[in-house]
Amino acid sequence: MLSDTEFRQLLHHLDRPWAGYRKVRKGVKKRIRRHMAGLGCSTVDAYLWELAQRPDARAVCEQGLRVTISRFFRDRELWQALESRVLPGLIDRFPAPIRIWSAGCACGEEPYSLAMVWEELGRPARLDLLATDAGGACLARARAGVYNPSSLKRVPDGLRDRYFDSRKGGRQCLIRSGRLTPIRWRQHDLLDPPPEGDPFHLILLRNNLLTYYRGRCLQAALTRIMAALVPGGCLVTGAHERLPVSACRLDRDEGCPWIYRL
Repeated sequence: MLSDTEFRQLLHHLDRPWAGYRKVRKGVKKRIRRHMAGLGCSTVDAYLWELAQRPDARAVCEQGLRVTISRFFRDRELWQALESRVLPGLIDRFPAPIRIWSAGCACGEEPYSLAMVWEELGRPARLDLLATDAGGACLARARAGVYNPSSLKRVPDGLRDRYFDSRKGGRQCLIRSGRLTPIRWRQHDLLDPPPEGDPFHLILLRNNLLTYYRGRCLQAALTRIMAALVPGGCLVTGAHERLPVSACRLDRDEGCPWIYRL
């Protein structure tokens, strides 16, 4: 078994914060230990040497360190702010289409939540909604749109009735994607340059980059992401995340502390 000390050593070398992994470390350590065994590495030092020599091994390690936890309408206060103020404000200030990027979308709960809100607003303008994640398996699940009922706990009853079908005796819920604005799904790593195209009016950056990265790696990625935001646009973080001081040119929204304006 990989000890916490050894796991900390690995995280430090890869510029990852212990705080982000502390509560989820059991499953992550199990994946890393399995990878170490497959490479024939009995120590973290040997494993780090393999990662330095083999880009393919490094890619598998990075995949093992990914944590994808998401639910529909997570942090209800945020979604109320988006629906009542943020999205209407963007529509008033910018010409269509309104471009939104769900960065690190996991299995699609977040972009589908946003598409439902947009529908409930009456499709007030043309929407270009991009959802990206580094994990191909996550994107496949997002495209399929099949979810465990537990992930729908925060979906209001009216929205659940309108946008989901029950399957397999209630053990699965299938989203009615045909009733929503189409979502563009793309595989993309947040450490890479942002997707090509026009800048975004709203970027959702929640429980991924700010939780599981630090240092120069985090700063470089944040700089590129902020460059993909239009002046006057909004960046949204997770409820327990805070932007580093280096991102101070963004102003925090007075009504919701997880929304920042450029």
